[in-house]
Amino acid sequence: MFATVALLAVVSACAPTSGSPKPQSSPDPQGTTTTTESATARPREITLTGKDPCQLLTAEQLPALKIDREGRPRHSDLYKTTGCAWTVNGAGNSIVPVTSEGIGAWRDGTRQGEVTEIDPVLGFPAIKVTIPSDENACDVHVDTADGQYLAVAFSVLPTYEDRFPKPCDGARALAEAAMRNLLR
Repeated sequence: MFATVALLAVVSACAPTSGSPKPQSSPDPQGTTTTTESATARPREITLTGKDPCQLLTAEQLPALKIDREGRPRHSDLYKTTGCAWTVNGAGNSIVPVTSEGIGAWRDGTRQGEVTEIDPVLGFPAIKVTIPSDENACDVHVDTADGQYLAVAFSVLPTYEDRFPKPCDGARALAEAAMRNLLR
């Protein structure tokens, strides 16, 4: 249960912050400005509307992710939607298909957290979001479509660090597994 609370602490950070990176703007050939949410273009759009978050991981994928039980739907007040949480002894995992805002909300200061651009997840632009005071939790957000992204969180209790991957490695593995299924 504590892992879920720690996990939700990272996912629920939403107060405005200053100094966050802004989306990049560039003039188009006609001189107007277009804003891009990411330096890397998506290979295609994957809409998350109507996706069952607990079906984003298959039963076959769970053991490799060190998950030993089925996910449970969890309402996210932050994103005004339902996500899925897989809580195991010592760690928490969650996936939320966000359809109420684009990934740019993390870059423009709407959402709070330390945002870092990371290598794309299966070709899709991604960011890492951490809270400096919580080294045991990490989120990876994958830009799937305009105004939508996959929010993935992974946290580990301090006394279980030797049993699980580092939080950002765990979040990335979870994101990759979910994206594989979305690409099918």
